[in-house]
Amino acid sequence: MKGIQKAFARTPHMLSSKVGMTKKSNDPEFDDYHRRFESIEKATEKLLKDSKAYTDSVTNLFTHGADFATHFSAIFHPLGSEYGLESKHPEAEHTIANVDGYTAAMEELKASVVPELELIESRIVGPIKEFQGILKAIRKSITKREHKLMDYDRFNKSLTKLRDKKEKTLNDEKNLFKLEQDFEIASTEYDYINTAMKNELPRFLVQATQFIDPLFHSFYYMQLNIFYIMLEKLNGFAEGKFDTSVPAAQIASDFEERRGDALERIEALSITKRLISTARMVQTQRAASGGTPSIGRSSTLSSTSSVARSPSASTFSKKAPPPPPSAGGAPPPPYSPPASNSHVSVAAKKAPPPPPPLKPKPKPAVQYVVALYDFAAQADGDLDFKAGDRIEVVERTESTEDWWTGRLNGRTGVFPGNYVQDT
Repeated sequence: MKGIQKAFARTPHMLSSKVGMTKKSNDPEFDDYHRRFESIEKATEKLLKDSKAYTDSVTNLFTHGADFATHFSAIFHPLGSEYGLESKHPEAEHTIANVDGYTAAMEELKASVVPELELIESRIVGPIKEFQGILKAIRKSITKREHKLMDYDRFNKSLTKLRDKKEKTLNDEKNLFKLEQDFEIASTEYDYINTAMKNELPRFLVQATQFIDPLFHSFYYMQLNIFYIMLEKLNGFAEGKFDTSVPAAQIASDFEERRGDALERIEALSITKRLISTARMVQTQRAASGGTPSIGRSSTLSSTSSVARSPSASTFSKKAPPPPPSAGGAPPPPYSPPASNSHVSVAAKKAPPPPPPLKPKPKPAVQYVVALYDFAAQADGDLDFKAGDRIEVVERTESTEDWWTGRLNGRTGVFPGNYVQDT
């Protein structure tokens, strides 16, 4: 509680000194030591970050290297029904014979580096963390000195202002006596901690330099040891199998030459092409059939879908609409005027009643279906949904083995009818 009260009391003076309204006392000797202390803080933090980053990077390097060797070996291993891969692929015989050895070498290399990384953790990272604890304790003392300097400045300012006042009241005399006591206490505390810091900081800076420099050297030589282990293991694996004196440019050119047109042949395969949008395919089929809606997918697209379809249901067409109903009766006879000798007056006949107003055609009721399973869109124009979604049916057929058209959350597309049920 006392510390909070002091913080509130220091706030006005701290703000006025930051904006330049109040002069701040300084000690050039301590300021020089403080700058050197800050440089050691930054160097220590950087050394700790670099050590951790290096350890993580080396760990990832050998972990991914071992994984690459494992996957590479799996690619060049024969399947259960295959045999004699070397004779079938003579250009890859050398690789097939050495993939297992490469996997073992990478696993051995990964295991050999683990003790070196643990050495970095115990001899570099651990001491740095302990040294950081000492730096934090000294930083607290420097912060305490700044607070004492602030108390010294604010009491000195208040005392000088009250002393320079020409006409003093009785309260001013009482405040003057209290300020003199507070200033004396603040001056004593500041002088004590400032003198202690100026005496101890130079000794600490010398010892800190003697402590950090060996850490830098040790870290450097530990890195060299890791690189030496890597070079020794990989050279031992390549000896008698591969020529390691080939320059990097030649390695790239040899790779391009041996690869040939393999990439072009892979890109020419139909399975690497982009799938045609289902909605666009439906529109094309409708236009080709003269407007008759046809909502079927080809067998190629059906094979890539997760929807189960029978082979005979690869293409579906909507039934033609039923013919219009026939007239209910014979047409009325033509009008014939009455005979001249008729005694019935035409004017006396009543006018026929007006026809009843036409009833508006009822709008077709909106149909909804509920998704039974999740469906992920496989091409442009598909309507994806989750199990339980309520889908508005825009167009459907009698068979659930067709592709229906629906609307969900403002999106319209086609979906398999056997993934939903009527509400």
